[in-house]
Amino acid sequence: MGQSRCRGAAGFTMLEALVAIVVLAFGVLGVANLLIKSFRFAQQSSYDVVALQLANDMADRMRANLVQTNAGAFDNFDTKLGIPQISDANNLYKTACAGASSVCQPIAAAFDTAEWARRVTAGLPGGRAVICRDTNTWTTTGYLWDCNDTGGANAPLVIKIGWISRFNDSTDTGTADGLAADGSATVQIVVVVSPGVAS
Repeated sequence: MGQSRCRGAAGFTMLEALVAIVVLAFGVLGVANLLIKSFRFAQQSSYDVVALQLANDMADRMRANLVQTNAGAFDNFDTKLGIPQISDANNLYKTACAGASSVCQPIAAAFDTAEWARRVTAGLPGGRAVICRDTNTWTTTGYLWDCNDTGGANAPLVIKIGWISRFNDSTDTGTADGLAADGSATVQIVVVVSPGVAS
């Protein structure tokens, strides 16, 4: 009699241990999921900071080279079309421009766009940037890559930057957020370099 009671109690203890392990496993999985999501939030916020710094850096470069900015040297620039190549003679990291400002300003504009485009594509996953004059940057469906410069020189000059997010889409189907229908990044940050001029 005493032995059968001990055996019954031992079996019951094993069942309790298994239940405790299952409950603990659910808890550990919950914590692991929380850690993964917090890592994604931290990484996404770092991309936000990098993109904002890149946009403000280019805006400052454009304001510093106002003659070329007003002449349209930075208009209709898109990293999707490729990164511009510059020669060693026009690489301001290697060779200082010693000519007149009318010679150095176009070289500086070309150098700035090439160097900046490299930083955008290297610093952001699937990074894309567009500089253009746009009167219709935002619609009810979100920001647009396409530029509507019907205002010409009076249209606002904007910098648009996008990248592929680490978050899933809102339906949580596993598709990365920040993807356009063609698989490219969507616009996530827009900085206005110069406002449009009232007609």
